[in-house]
Amino acid sequence: MRHTLTLKSKDQVTHDTVHLVFDRPDGYEFHPGQANHWGLDIPGFEHASKPFTMISLPEEDRLDFIIKVYDTAANPDHDGVTERIGAMEPGDRVFVDEPSGDIRDEGPGVFIAGGAGITPFVPLLRARQAAGTLDGCTLIYANKAERDIILRDTWEAMEELRSIFVTSEEKDQPNGRIDAGFIDEMTGFDNRFYVCGPPPMMRSVIADLRAYGVGDANIIVEKKWLNGDA
Repeated sequence: MRHTLTLKSKDQVTHDTVHLVFDRPDGYEFHPGQANHWGLDIPGFEHASKPFTMISLPEEDRLDFIIKVYDTAANPDHDGVTERIGAMEPGDRVFVDEPSGDIRDEGPGVFIAGGAGITPFVPLLRARQAAGTLDGCTLIYANKAERDIILRDTWEAMEELRSIFVTSEEKDQPNGRIDAGFIDEMTGFDNRFYVCGPPPMMRSVIADLRAYGVGDANIIVEKKWLNGDA
């Protein structure tokens, strides 16, 4: 079923991400970590089918998203959908399908995110904070630079959450990629792991986790990454 959402507000989060708040259709049910696919109310983009994760909680009366926006002139590999999302104003509309996705709360664990891949973990960790069950959770969040870190203040305000920020271009943060040695040093492999980020990171991290004995039951990702379909 297709639903129409009307934009209520838009705010800048980082230099290239925006927080969008939409009305929530009656009966639109989802669990934290799920996404939907968007078309835009713009000629030629009505059936764009881009997936974006809801960061709001199921009990809230609105649908929130944090989306990375691209300038297609500077990023010709992108098709212009997110550029147009970045230009949206309150009152504009999008078309979405029913929620879907495999990432859900399977218990405390290590949340490994890269860039905008943090979005499925926003509602999961918010829900745990509200329930008082953040103890035992670690967030490892990788970005190119400090200015790219989405909701850093939110993570640092969660006292029971251990937050580790990794940047690849700055010297005042832990540097480099999230590899087996880094995971071993930070948390070890006797954990449940949630992983979401760019495709190269997903392939590398999942391969490292499997190589060090983490079973697929303890790797919480979209199933395509475990099935070799990505």
